[in-house]
Amino acid sequence: MPIETEVSGQAPRTLEAWVKLLESVRIPVPKHSYDRVMAAINDNRRSLRDIAELMQDSPALVLSVMREANHPTNASQAEPAESLEIALNRLGLERSALLLKRLPALPMEDIPPVLRQFQMISQHASQQASGLFASRLARLWQEIHWGSLLFLSPLWPLALAHPKLLDTWELRVIHKGEDAAIVEQELFGVRIMALCQAIAQQWRLPQWVTQGYRLLLEEREQLAQVLNIARDEDLLNQQHRLDAEPGLRRWFNQPANTVLLANNLALAAQVGWDNPHLLRWQLLTALYLQTSLEDIQQQVHQQAAASARRHARLALFHPAEALIWPWHQRRPHPEMLAP
Repeated sequence: MPIETEVSGQAPRTLEAWVKLLESVRIPVPKHSYDRVMAAINDNRRSLRDIAELMQDSPALVLSVMREANHPTNASQAEPAESLEIALNRLGLERSALLLKRLPALPMEDIPPVLRQFQMISQHASQQASGLFASRLARLWQEIHWGSLLFLSPLWPLALAHPKLLDTWELRVIHKGEDAAIVEQELFGVRIMALCQAIAQQWRLPQWVTQGYRLLLEEREQLAQVLNIARDEDLLNQQHRLDAEPGLRRWFNQPANTVLLANNLALAAQVGWDNPHLLRWQLLTALYLQTSLEDIQQQVHQQAAASARRHARLALFHPAEALIWPWHQRRPHPEMLAP
């Protein structure tokens, strides 16, 4: 059944008003994913892991289950569930089925493209995280996988409620390189990262998600120091400089930073493979993994191709498409194209 998506009227201008609005937005689920998951829940031969794997195809389903399991009235433990399987265990199959029945299920073509695009970016980020980091941090692969998938989820209800605002933000900040603070104050009245942090806290998303937003908002000085080291072309000298500052090294080497690295790689790649923002995050990733920039670029390209094979959809842009373009070519925003 069709549902209202875009919110009419003026956009909120305060953090509290934005949180209240976005908390009320119902994010639709693709009907084919919904039907497959419901069939699995009703099949007593399927395990929780089977059901969790089926849910991966629908980020909105994953978010709904995680939010419900981590809601203060439902959470049986103080800490938020860090993985979908834990969330399903907390809820149980019966309550999970009841939750799904309350969700709007729509044909894929009826789900707004702005939302589907941002969800595909999240899926690409999850692929980057799994490919780059999960094998090296094998015992933490679930935290890496689910944290990466959900990091940008606070933007999903915004993509439904005010898609034109989010599209304008992408045009001006990502494509035209305007000052983010000025643009966001003009469009939203608040900083985007502060809004995402508030929503992530309200939903009690996995700790690695909220930690990533805290880093972007409160620990930018340390990030700048690490980036300065990452720009050093001598890999051995990089490690010597990082070892000389043990506090900074411990801060940077936290496993939770994998979620932030993967999402910024995926988001920056939306513009093209040759842009300064992407280069910064590739340099940071290379330093984190103690390898060369060339090696990281090759790995990131491979993971983008793997993501495209799984997640690419008609009428949506996936950065893997740009791998066959001339190196300096970037994807223009539709409003930047000549009529």
